[in-house]
Amino acid sequence: MSSAFSNYRFFNILWMGGLFLIVSGCAFIRLDKELTIISQTAHLRGKIMNATQHDKPLVVLLYELSNTGKELVSYSIYYKSDGFWFIRPPGRYLLVAFEDTNEDLAYQKTEYAGYYGTPSVITVEAGKDLINLDINLQPPWLLTLNESPDLSSPATVMNLTLPKIQFGEVVRLEDTRFSQETGQIGLWEPIRFLYEIGGGLYFLEPYDHAKTPVLFIHGAGGSPQDWTYLINHLDRSRFQPWVFHYPSGIRLEQAAELLRHSLSEIYVSHKVTRFIVIAHSMGGLVFRFLINHIGPRDDAHVLKLFVTLSTPWAGHQAAQLGVDHAPAVIPSWLDMVPNSPFQRSVFQYPMPEYIDYYLLFSLKGRPDSFTPENNDGTVSLKSQLQMEAQKEAKKIWGFNEDHRSVLQSPDVANTLNEILQQY
Repeated sequence: MSSAFSNYRFFNILWMGGLFLIVSGCAFIRLDKELTIISQTAHLRGKIMNATQHDKPLVVLLYELSNTGKELVSYSIYYKSDGFWFIRPPGRYLLVAFEDTNEDLAYQKTEYAGYYGTPSVITVEAGKDLINLDINLQPPWLLTLNESPDLSSPATVMNLTLPKIQFGEVVRLEDTRFSQETGQIGLWEPIRFLYEIGGGLYFLEPYDHAKTPVLFIHGAGGSPQDWTYLINHLDRSRFQPWVFHYPSGIRLEQAAELLRHSLSEIYVSHKVTRFIVIAHSMGGLVFRFLINHIGPRDDAHVLKLFVTLSTPWAGHQAAQLGVDHAPAVIPSWLDMVPNSPFQRSVFQYPMPEYIDYYLLFSLKGRPDSFTPENNDGTVSLKSQLQMEAQKEAKKIWGFNEDHRSVLQSPDVANTLNEILQQY
């Protein structure tokens, strides 16, 4: 450790758990290394044009070119054609897309397909984002792909240079990947989290079409084990719990994209017809942002209900302090700064009428020098009760709990069960 950091300790408030944390310089050194890796990547963005009106999955594939040929390195599935994106290191790439008409995750020559360009080689340089990489789908009598991707094959997916992202693995909530330690790794070392722990969407029991899935999304520095009490009080005869585990240090748009990718995979593989979302703290922002970008599959036949607990809808002032004064900045802090571009985008579009939204907030806290307003020990009531969120809510409940105890509250468990029984 450098001498500049050996005696340095940075006092910082994180809005995870309502705790004051003394963060050592070592944590910032690890974070700085992670940020160096992130800075070497670039975003590739574009739209899929000329899709049919059949509301079928649109599969976008990214191939990396080398002296020995080309290799499929990443893919994503969409249900609307307004945009796709990848994050990749420097290299030469080829973008391919097809409409998966029969939803088997494999390309057939009878399906609409297309390339970026004619096709064109995409050269990615460190830190230089590429946009407008639009792909025009062509009918099968005009274009046939040279590639024959089959994403239904486990061998194909295993060979991808993707992090260990899960799409419906059945696990126990006690799994070590869900420990509190992994939540901290996800906050401070998000790249390490993605490649060592993985993340994604997990099932806590085999998928059952007769039960309604309830997806639980944790907040900053959290893990699926944060939900233990509330999941244990869920009516498992009618509902099946899913959990989304993600590195909360990444940009929130990236977290939303990771969730969208996981959900799209599960829609195709399990033919899901309905699900419910319950999110805590920053997790509410992640999913509300995603609602702005989901497609036809997430309509009245799929997403029924959205519930948030103690979500900082207007951001958190501590994030501004971290951005202004920390020796290294956790990427998600940038999005948690009040009135940041991300914050402004959350309510860019109104909540669809077919989604019932319920707002639960916590109020057991005292004003302090960092949060001088009424708060729950971590997030101000003003942020939790942002007017745009209130206007979207079908009903609002307040609980005499702090930011963490709201997850272990019998009153909260009873209220959630009352809400769920309606669906």
